[in-house]
Amino acid sequence: MKKDVSTHRVVTFLTREELEFLDKLEKDMMFSTGRHLSRSQILQDMAELLSKTRMNAIGIKSDDELKKKIQEAISRMNQQDKEKNPQDKSEV
Repeated sequence: MKKDVSTHRVVTFLTREELEFLDKLEKDMMFSTGRHLSRSQILQDMAELLSKTRMNAIGIKSDDELKKKIQEAISRMNQQDKEKNPQDKSEV
């Protein structure tokens, strides 16, 4: 985590499934590497990566439209990564 960057608290509500997903990521890292990564850091990293897609929310009228636009932005980013590194076949 970058300590020199100004941070702001965001309060959110997650479903049980969403919380379990974050917990699984946290536990996977802990058991596989011995390093701890908090739910907050996971969410920060997700927001940082999504911001790198340069997507915008212009014209979005629903949660489903937003999810679709996020999925498209991530797909574009993955495609660009594959084009830059065609031999890289690592799994996500």
